[in-house]
Amino acid sequence: MRLIKSIVLVVLAVIGIGTLVALDIADRDIIYSLHTPEEEMNEFHLYKTTGEVKKAYERNYDNPKYLFPRGKVEKIKLYKNQFLISRITSKTLSNENAIAMVDFLNTPNNFDWTETTWRLTESEYILRFFDNDNNEIGKIWLCLEECGMTKSIPFSPNMKFGGLSMTGRENLKDLLGRITQSPSKARNEVG
Repeated sequence: MRLIKSIVLVVLAVIGIGTLVALDIADRDIIYSLHTPEEEMNEFHLYKTTGEVKKAYERNYDNPKYLFPRGKVEKIKLYKNQFLISRITSKTLSNENAIAMVDFLNTPNNFDWTETTWRLTESEYILRFFDNDNNEIGKIWLCLEECGMTKSIPFSPNMKFGGLSMTGRENLKDLLGRITQSPSKARNEVG
């Protein structure tokens, strides 16, 4: 009987640890396929040269349809991209910092046209954007130190190809410095 109890406990422990690891990977990475709407594909990418893609992005900088994160933001959470402890280290942005972050992400001057190859696991931070019903409406990965790149869901032409400009890198470092040092209790509506 003790052998059966030991086996059951080991199996439950393995299942529990496996579940924690799977949830962490799902939280910090993209584990599902992304579908680009046909209208968006036609507007920005289909049969276009790089120059035409850039012009399509520029035409849509101020288009409210493509402003990130394409919905009314109730709260933003900042996560350090660290295995198994990212949720524990999360911070909810204050109303002031949340507004500043949304403004930053929708300002094309903070981004340039560089495009590099990098993996989401290289990002230092993940920002998750939530609506009034606590549904995630946007997510962005920030790779600052190694590559100066971002990856956002949903896509926004304001972020160009995801590369941060020198101005954008400095602005983002300042903003993240304010966020990580300030108390994050405010959950007021922004945007």
